[in-house]
Amino acid sequence: MSFAMQVRGELARLNEERFCCRKAELAALLALNAALQENEGQQWLVAEFENAATARKAFLLIKELYTLPVSVSAEKRKRFRKTRVYQVKSELDEACSNMLRELGLINAHGQFKPRIRWKLLTRNCCKRAYLRGVFLSRGFISRPEGNYHLEIVLHDQTMANEVQKLMARLNLEARQTERKNSLVLYIKDAESIVDFLATVGASKALLDFENVRILKSMRNNINRQVNFETANLVKTVDASVRQIETIKQIVDSRGWEGIPPGLRTLAQLRLEYPDSSLKELGEMMVPPLTKSGVAHRMRKLEDLADRIMLGE
Repeated sequence: MSFAMQVRGELARLNEERFCCRKAELAALLALNAALQENEGQQWLVAEFENAATARKAFLLIKELYTLPVSVSAEKRKRFRKTRVYQVKSELDEACSNMLRELGLINAHGQFKPRIRWKLLTRNCCKRAYLRGVFLSRGFISRPEGNYHLEIVLHDQTMANEVQKLMARLNLEARQTERKNSLVLYIKDAESIVDFLATVGASKALLDFENVRILKSMRNNINRQVNFETANLVKTVDASVRQIETIKQIVDSRGWEGIPPGLRTLAQLRLEYPDSSLKELGEMMVPPLTKSGVAHRMRKLEDLADRIMLGE
């Protein structure tokens, strides 16, 4: 099961206690999944869902909030790469029309024009419930082990703008882009995705996401530390090889007596301890030298080697 399906499953099982929040969530579910259809002269409200738990939630909300006669069925049909579609269906009588008007889904002419009815979302809890319904209908989130990505795919510019506005009111910043014939609201920042999951009430998914994020952060920190230490080791080895070659060049040309007494001890230590850092060499000196003091003497040895090459 994908992480997105886990999140949707958790949200579909979440039951709001407040009447206003349940109504807001139903409004989102119908706005993004329902349409008016005519069959043998009778109009029906038909909402189609790819997920059985989401369909069941819409079914129960309609029955419990509006006591309308409603049915749910499954059909084998290709939709959203799924072979099974779940239909929640209710006859479009006066009671059903009143429900749609209250939820802001039909206009004065009885046409199905889903929009956010902001009067339903005066409280933050209702805004969160509506956004939960939006994610259940059109949301996707990638596995936290990969790249961080959450998106909501919509097919109407006005609706996309309104959902983006709703997210902004909940302090969730989403960017908007186009993909083929769709409009996509997306979030790629891990902290913002965590905030989104907390906002819609996906507490278990949030914990799973955070656990993976912590492990990834630890691995990245370890990798950075290993890379840093490896780079320092390479620099130390390269410098040691260069310094040993310099010392051997001087000794071959002038012997140990050709190296000033103040530099001779350091040169001998370098040959004896080729893997040691400048700091470690300095600690072996009597009296001890700082890393910068050792580096200064090494530069003097290199200057001496350069003068020998020039025949001075």
